[in-house]
Amino acid sequence: MLVFVTAILLVACSSNKIDDSTTKLYISKAEKVVTLLNQEKFDELRTLFDDTMKDALTVEQLKETNDIIKESGRFVSFEKSSVVLREGYFITSLTTKYSKDQRVYSITFDDQRRMAGLYVK
Repeated sequence: MLVFVTAILLVACSSNKIDDSTTKLYISKAEKVVTLLNQEKFDELRTLFDDTMKDALTVEQLKETNDIIKESGRFVSFEKSSVVLREGYFITSLTTKYSKDQRVYSITFDDQRRMAGLYVK
């Protein structure tokens, strides 16, 4: 399976309990990230990045990621989602359905709600 890793800030195995409103907030933010990727709105997507992500991931690299996503076909729906808190980062996992395949996104947010990591498989 083709995997594209842009930045991962996943550390430690322990997680803390997250309340429902926080879970919904980060799932919504992660869905927005996937939507912007699908719509090829890379400049708008980069406004959500923290400084490290801005330095590490250019618009050109986002376009390359989008080429991988396009192989899955037309976006159909968000299937499953979850959020865990590890070492101060909110890690959101989204399973998505496309017309030809499924993709799983792991999107990490810092405590200021900025995107600090993106993993697509």
